Amino acid sequence: MTRGILLTAAACVIVAAPAFGQDRCSSPIAPVVPDGKTASVAQLSQAAKDVVAFIRASDDYQTCLLAEIAEQDKLAKDPKNPADPAVKKGLEAKGDSNQAEKVRIGTAYNTAAAAYKAAHPK
Repeated sequence: MTRGILLTAAACVIVAAPAFGQDRCSSPIAPVVPDGKTASVAQLSQAAKDVVAFIRASDDYQTCLLAEIAEQDKLAKDPKNPADPAVKKGLEAKGDSNQAEKVRIGTAYNTAAAAYKAAHPK
């Protein structure tokens, strides 16, 4: 009986392995961009650093996703181990979502910086 349970558990792990591959890439957490009208120089400076770090981490994340997509493409060519097309679509959706978040954060920071300059003329 124990052997049957162990074999069943092992089979589940093998079947689910492609789905676990999606978790190899860690999505970065977007920083909070302060309101440029009320932010201090220090807050805006820190936000700039956080935004740059987020964009770099997002680039690394997207590179990881592309590697996973390439792995899915490789699996799809193997008739013995067919890849699930939904996994590839999921990876692509994660990359698209992250790219949209990069654009949103970059735009938010640029808007905050412009608002700061407008609120604090020299």
